[in-house]
Amino acid sequence: MGTLLQKIYDKFIIKASDDDFTYKQDLVFEFFETAIGYSYKTTSHDLGYAVYTDNSVLVIFSTLETSGDITLSINSNDYNIALLSTDTKLEIANKIKTAIQTDWTVIITNGLYPIIIITKSGVNDINTTLVDIDSTNINILVCRTYDGIMDEDLDIDEIELISLNMKKAYIEYLLKPLSCLQSSIGTKDFNRLPNKVEEYKVYSLILKDLEEEIQKFRQEFYSYSN
Repeated sequence: MGTLLQKIYDKFIIKASDDDFTYKQDLVFEFFETAIGYSYKTTSHDLGYAVYTDNSVLVIFSTLETSGDITLSINSNDYNIALLSTDTKLEIANKIKTAIQTDWTVIITNGLYPIIIITKSGVNDINTTLVDIDSTNINILVCRTYDGIMDEDLDIDEIELISLNMKKAYIEYLLKPLSCLQSSIGTKDFNRLPNKVEEYKVYSLILKDLEEEIQKFRQEFYSYSN
């Protein structure tokens, strides 16, 4: 059995502990994919992996501005759901559950933002899309859990390398909009935005230090005892 992807995600989240990645599984997975590309030439184990696609996850972020209908498409099935502007987030989640539970196994996790987990025995790929027919402006995030497994058992230093490269991808993600802003308005005008300049300097320094750390780690990689 290979290393669970969650073990690598957890290692990354510890490194980026100042930030909240709740309901941002898709973003964390993007960092993981990028990190695999950075890491595979250094590791002794194969970095192939499989992501479980046998679920879809809906996060109910807000209620409605106006009453109206939404359509939930799950694979080839369409479900029309009538919502009221007075519905709470949990009531919205339960209306969705009522509409689809004949065809799908549905679990609702109640909290500040109710979460709907959709699965079905024997179905290995569940794709969900949401159409706001009547422009209710409801905010429902459609995502996956991105659970999965590596093809092989990774050593502790290989997990560390991937998580370091995930952090590098994350800092590059934070730095990119600042770099684009500087390019679009020019350096002189950018320098008149003290908060943005300070952010740019901080992220640039973190990235520089992180790249040096990764390079040093690569050089010592095979001398570690796992």
